Amino acid sequence: MDQQQCQSCGMRNSCKEAYKKLGESEAPNVLTKVILAFLLPLILFILSIVMGERLLIEKLKSEKSANLAAFAAAVIMVFLYLLVIKIFNSLRKKHYCSNKKI
Repeated sequence: MDQQQCQSCGMRNSCKEAYKKLGESEAPNVLTKVILAFLLPLILFILSIVMGERLLIEKLKSEKSANLAAFAAAVIMVFLYLLVIKIFNSLRKKHYCSNKKI
């Protein structure tokens, strides 16, 4: 930030303290959850469409039917991926809760 903006800010004295508290936070990292929930399904969908088209264009004579089949296969792949992630998270949560001392 610009020094002039800091001088005119009403919270300039408590700003450093707020960032220090945020840095010491013990909240879990959400980056891996974001990647697993948003980025990987998108990549899986795109790769499934590309591979499905390449494999199905020769077997299905029309390009339109190959595209439709590749799209359907990609949707199924993403659905299965999300299902596996949901099962994995529920098993991990059960394991965490059973080991947690209350």
